[in-house]
Amino acid sequence: SNSPVDPRRRHTSGRHGEPCFEIQSYCAEVYTRLRNPSQKQGEMAEETQDDNKTEIRNSAFIPLGMNFVKEIAKELMPEAERKGLSDFMRIIRLLFHFEYLESRDKLKRNFDIVTAHQDDNEALIDVMKESKMTPSEFLDVSVNFVSDFCTLLADANFSLLTQKEWELAKAEDFMFTLPCDIAWDKFDKELLGTFLKQNPALSEGLTQFADAALLFKRGNGVAKAKGMFIMEKVEMFLEMCIMEPLLAIVGRPKTVFASLGGVGKKRTAMFKKDGGGKGLIEEERHDVTVIERRTLRRLLPNPLAILKNLFKTMELQEPTFKEVVLLYRMAKPVEDRQAGPGGVGPLILKSFHDIPMADLEMIFPEVNVTVKFKDMLINVTLAIIAIITFLWTLMTGGWTKEVITLISVLGGKVAQSVTALMAAQTRYTGMMAKELQAKSANSQTGMLMHLMESMEDQECKEMILSYAVLAANGKSMTLKEIDAKCEYELYDRFRLKIDFDVEGAMVKLLREGLVEQRAGVLYTATPLKKALKRLDTKWDNLFDYRDDGGATKADDAVMQLEAARKARYQTVEATLREQLANTDAERAAAVGKLKGQQEEIAKRIKLLEDAMSSYKWRTG
Repeated sequence: SNSPVDPRRRHTSGRHGEPCFEIQSYCAEVYTRLRNPSQKQGEMAEETQDDNKTEIRNSAFIPLGMNFVKEIAKELMPEAERKGLSDFMRIIRLLFHFEYLESRDKLKRNFDIVTAHQDDNEALIDVMKESKMTPSEFLDVSVNFVSDFCTLLADANFSLLTQKEWELAKAEDFMFTLPCDIAWDKFDKELLGTFLKQNPALSEGLTQFADAALLFKRGNGVAKAKGMFIMEKVEMFLEMCIMEPLLAIVGRPKTVFASLGGVGKKRTAMFKKDGGGKGLIEEERHDVTVIERRTLRRLLPNPLAILKNLFKTMELQEPTFKEVVLLYRMAKPVEDRQAGPGGVGPLILKSFHDIPMADLEMIFPEVNVTVKFKDMLINVTLAIIAIITFLWTLMTGGWTKEVITLISVLGGKVAQSVTALMAAQTRYTGMMAKELQAKSANSQTGMLMHLMESMEDQECKEMILSYAVLAANGKSMTLKEIDAKCEYELYDRFRLKIDFDVEGAMVKLLREGLVEQRAGVLYTATPLKKALKRLDTKWDNLFDYRDDGGATKADDAVMQLEAARKARYQTVEATLREQLANTDAERAAAVGKLKGQQEEIAKRIKLLEDAMSSYKWRTG
């Protein structure tokens, strides 16, 4: 299929009915995503209108190893059921791995095909030649890989970069202050362009360069830096006093702040224990973090502020993306490497970690680093002085020995300046390469294997935690209550602020018959012993052959059981929609009845007023 799970739409919330991923994109209103400072239980977060503070939507990604999630689940369950829960968790992971096996193999197969030429895989290249694979067929395989890759990342709780987030990255700087341009013409646009045409819903709100490269992100963090940053302050002072006024005069003003529109009233959660001290009530969901963006430009907004704080130590901070994945294909092959069918270049997968939001542009390939304004200003000034001196000498005719010496010195300075500019450009390129090396995580096959394992872990962690919460509660719960309890356990034990994907977890638990739905909106965990029997039966019947090699008829019974469960699961959404429609109809009827009663009362008041106006009152 070429219709991947949309990373922006995958996590729809039963609480709000709105996507948790603006791209998961992480969006029409520019709310970036991270989450507000920890709140004490039962407290509400304060409202703020500070333009330097940014609401950032939290990720559904659980950055914990499987063992830690298993510990939470065991602690929630009674002592007598913990051994059974251990078997439950083990079987869940094995079954999920088995069911995803074919998808993994397809993804790896397509990746091997689309990267065969760039990896000089002669054996696979010969197979492709023998099968006479055409450029059109190669494109289809490549698009299929991108589609499956997007589905994989959506399941692993990644999200795509939006245009507004990209504008935010370009407008401001954190620690990466080198001027640079990305050579988009060196990227292939056929592959991703075809993919986005086949998936128009996915392309809505994406970056303008989405047909050249797709950028996925997962998890949030905060980068901090402390120092005097004297050279950075000097460069910023020169830009404010000289470059920005000149750009404004020529009609090309520089954007210095990416306005997110200050943080207004926001939904936050208030957790409190119920009367028995067991359950957890969430009065309102919180799924964002508020963080103050402290870049040099925000702390020192004008030249006077820079002069006052030139030698003062500054503390900077900026929201970061914990994990970033970049997918793109080059238009031409790399030197000494074979071109793919149709002459296309290599398909590249790269991952990075802890990338500040304002420095996002540094991770892209084909970046042309230019010199800073300070270096350009110094060298241009010297060149202008030399030219003016030379012209003045020509006009006055005063070719004295001193003038010739002065011109020679200035000419040498200009040559020295040009050399210095080239050296500065080389130095800046090296600085960027060093910074990228520190932020790089993995690439190509290694990264693909990591992502597949991460996806399986995420899905299983969500299922295990949701089931443990339901089973330990001992009574039916709504999605909202399950979601709040899971988020509370993660925060209470590990101080993790997660927008838990309860809907995705419940879908899988319902499909396996491990959770039962009651009264349309309530969910109850299947008793652990019964759940273990169901899982064991499914596991035992994955492969069941006779001695003569023929399949047993037990498979038919298992398939019928699975078909019945799937049919029951498919009625859940239809039931919920019908109940919502009935509720709306009842509300409309009640409103109509109240309106009629109000009109009747108004008529009676009018009659009384008319009667009173015609009555003659007796006076003394």
